[in-house]
Amino acid sequence: EATSLQSVEYSDTTWALLFNASEGSVFAVASLRQALAGIALQNLSVPSSGLFTEVTGLVPDGLTVDGIDYRDAAGDLLPTIPDAKALYMQARQGMASSDFNGVTILLPQGSGLTETVEQINGAWQKDCSLFFSVEEVPQEEFDKRLAAGSYTIALAPIRAEGGSVYQMLQQFTAEGGGLTGWSDPIYSQRLAESAQQTGSARCALLADCERQLLEGCAVVPLLGQQKRLLVADGIKGLVFDPFTPVLDLTYTTKN
Repeated sequence: EATSLQSVEYSDTTWALLFNASEGSVFAVASLRQALAGIALQNLSVPSSGLFTEVTGLVPDGLTVDGIDYRDAAGDLLPTIPDAKALYMQARQGMASSDFNGVTILLPQGSGLTETVEQINGAWQKDCSLFFSVEEVPQEEFDKRLAAGSYTIALAPIRAEGGSVYQMLQQFTAEGGGLTGWSDPIYSQRLAESAQQTGSARCALLADCERQLLEGCAVVPLLGQQKRLLVADGIKGLVFDPFTPVLDLTYTTKN
């Protein structure tokens, strides 16, 4: 007898473009990052695999802060870059083509996003006459290089470990690992302040941090990764928290 399944969808991961903005990098220039981010976002389409969704910020839908739906409270925080092409021309003043030697796009093997990277790379070539080699490497090597800052551009999964908005944003402070080499004392200060607050005040400080982070375009959220829990029909009383993760069967019954 066939069993029909219900699907519980959730996401704890956002795939984002990371520009290595550490001192001495070509992407230490904010206007250059913003121009390339604007072009990438304008030319982005959601893959047809059904595994990815559109996003309105770095923090995925469904995460809560003191019981408040964070994404609803923070709203759409993706940067708006009206004329990315003109901004690029401006950012290139004083830069040589050789400044882009060695720039590659790093992504983990098996991500399902090779086509997305090719799409963005093609748009950069068309609008900016820039074309970068794509490096698809095994997950372990990818993680090591990301942690060491040994990349120029990466397409990386940014996770909310334990469903924590604070933890997701902390990865972009020096104390939290300095994922892109970008840092700002105001960002770190606001984030620290958020830990002292509760409820809507905490939410507002976290949203200020997310907005500041995304406006700088060292991190450019592209897609949310969909995950699913499949539950057989007739199952009741199942407690599921994807972010802990907890699957509590204590009071579960089957009709």
